[in-house]
Amino acid sequence: MDSFRYVAPTTFDELFLLLSSHSSEAALLAGGTDLINDIRVGARSPKLVISLGKVRALSAAIEEGSGGALIGALASLSDIARNGFLRRKFPAVAEAANLIGSKQIRNQATMAGNICNASPAADTLPALLLYDAQVNIIGPNGRRSVAIASFVRSPNQTCLAATEIVESIFIPHHAVPSASCYVRFSRREGADLAIVGAAALVSEANAVRLALGAVAPVPFRAREAEAILSQGVQDPANWERGLAAAVAVAEPISDLRASREYRLALIKVLAAEAVSSSLEKMKMWGCS
Repeated sequence: MDSFRYVAPTTFDELFLLLSSHSSEAALLAGGTDLINDIRVGARSPKLVISLGKVRALSAAIEEGSGGALIGALASLSDIARNGFLRRKFPAVAEAANLIGSKQIRNQATMAGNICNASPAADTLPALLLYDAQVNIIGPNGRRSVAIASFVRSPNQTCLAATEIVESIFIPHHAVPSASCYVRFSRREGADLAIVGAAALVSEANAVRLALGAVAPVPFRAREAEAILSQGVQDPANWERGLAAAVAVAEPISDLRASREYRLALIKVLAAEAVSSSLEKMKMWGCS
């Protein structure tokens, strides 16, 4: 493992100066679970590791508001998974956070880090897509907000400039009562990336949203499948057509975890499970 210099700025000014001076050779560390592993296996060789943990203006809080939830960049996945407000209002988000890695990893890892890593198999991205989450970004030129659907551009690539960081993630309330669910399949639960991930949201009148992960270069909303399923999931014809549409739009690859054909078969199974589980939550909560 190559040596590197470690710094822990305490202000945004210090942080942005470091990024401006060393952006091509620097790596940011929040929870560090992805970065440390990448360095260990030789996938990344930064000359400078910049810790965000001491930046006083960055928050680890999860704030409840009338408009939705604001998740600070330093909030751990464990805190997100346990948060009662998120579990009630945005269950797919809490469920996705709870499926990442081991308990020890979740205690360190952050949702901001998970989306910045921009893995096609990132568990939190499909759940955030369901709610049209916004990523709040800060850099030396000020702040801006980007829709989560536009934040990830390709595998391991985001819209962040070299001198920008994620400050927080905002998840707006769904307009009408709803329930959501995130499910995934992996070779070893909690210790491996998702082979396929599926997130679903069902609202009043059974309007359906469906997002998929690990089956394309970036996680995405299956819009055609949503439109078909929203016509009435109780109709067996709509159900089958909707699930088939989810499979048709996917572009999975074959790799060490699974073949393309296996992933295509899993999409239908997991999409059905995510939608069905969301419908059951709606009934249980008296929302339908």
